Amino acid sequence: MGQMKLEFMAEEEEVVKKANQLIRARHEFTMYEQRIFAAMVAKLDRNADSFPVQEIPISRICERSNSSDLYRRIDDITTRLVDQKIVVRTTDEDGTREFKKVNVFGMCRYREGEGILEAQFTEAMRPYLLGLSERFTLYLITIFLRLRSKYSTQIYELLKMREDLGKVEMPVERFRGFLGLEEKYPKFFNLKSRVIEQARTELKEKGDIYFTYKVKRKAQKPVKLLFFIHRNDMVVDDLEESLPVPEPDSPSEGPNLNPKKMFMRELSQEELAGLSGQRLDEIYQEARARAQRANQGRSSKVLMKQQTLSYMETIWEREE
Repeated sequence: MGQMKLEFMAEEEEVVKKANQLIRARHEFTMYEQRIFAAMVAKLDRNADSFPVQEIPISRICERSNSSDLYRRIDDITTRLVDQKIVVRTTDEDGTREFKKVNVFGMCRYREGEGILEAQFTEAMRPYLLGLSERFTLYLITIFLRLRSKYSTQIYELLKMREDLGKVEMPVERFRGFLGLEEKYPKFFNLKSRVIEQARTELKEKGDIYFTYKVKRKAQKPVKLLFFIHRNDMVVDDLEESLPVPEPDSPSEGPNLNPKKMFMRELSQEELAGLSGQRLDEIYQEARARAQRANQGRSSKVLMKQQTLSYMETIWEREE
């Protein structure tokens, strides 16, 4: 297949900026609702103090997704959007878990005949969309709107969140929970073929990143997924000027970045709930020593990245 060319209108060169907590949050958005949500986020003034009423043309969602039936379903979709919630899960230092439910939209309105959808985020969404200076993820809305599977979009956001590390490791059951698939595709073969492989194919064709992966097994049972994140040169070469760059306050920048702090503030703390601060320090020192032994003579930037990955791997190993 020849090199794919992407054409962009000026309005499509918009960037979605989401708090990482929002990307990790549990939700039940359909494919259409995910696209509308992302398109609304991309149009935000991220330095604003409050959310205005926003509008997007439905044609924008349809043209890039080839989804003309969206017009016929828009009444039901707007009803669902004002009922949709996200569930943000956090864990305190003492191991206490919190499940915070947040309504996403306070108002949705569709103007029949004009093809315009109006919506306004609730005030409770402010911490996840406005004034973000750290622990956030950026991506180009055009890429997101090209993806046709709701699971592809969620996996894409997860990988963009970890793009700087180049790797994501996640227990299979946590992966199911992230996608809301606890009761669907109970056989791993079906999960792999209908979700993971579909997302891998889609991102390779349409995304600025794609992934390869390995399945870690225990007694022949799949227990963990290891995703390797790659730059998709076929697409990126056409997007170079449009792709978002790290902002000055992004935690991915700065010569004094502490990989342990990056890990602690970027990742959900559920997997760390049973570890004391002292135990985390011990694990970190063990991971740091491992990374230094394996990467002698390499640049500090590479070493920092490997320390973080090693820290993550050490924690996963101790859970087994």
